[in-house]
Amino acid sequence: MPKRISIEPHLSLTELEQLYRQAKDPVERSYYQIIWLLASGRSSQDVSQITSYSLS
Repeated sequence: MPKRISIEPHLSLTELEQLYRQAKDPVERSYYQIIWLLASGRSSQDVSQITSYSLS
């Protein structure tokens, strides 16, 4: 069974989106995009398809 991902609400969706869009480092940008998409209710499968990261 796949692991369940839970996001703690430390930042609002707006703040996560801003951090994603303002990030200069590509790795940091990817991390914020993944967190933002998961926090907005996207499934991990959707996020993996959008970001081209694997689920494993």
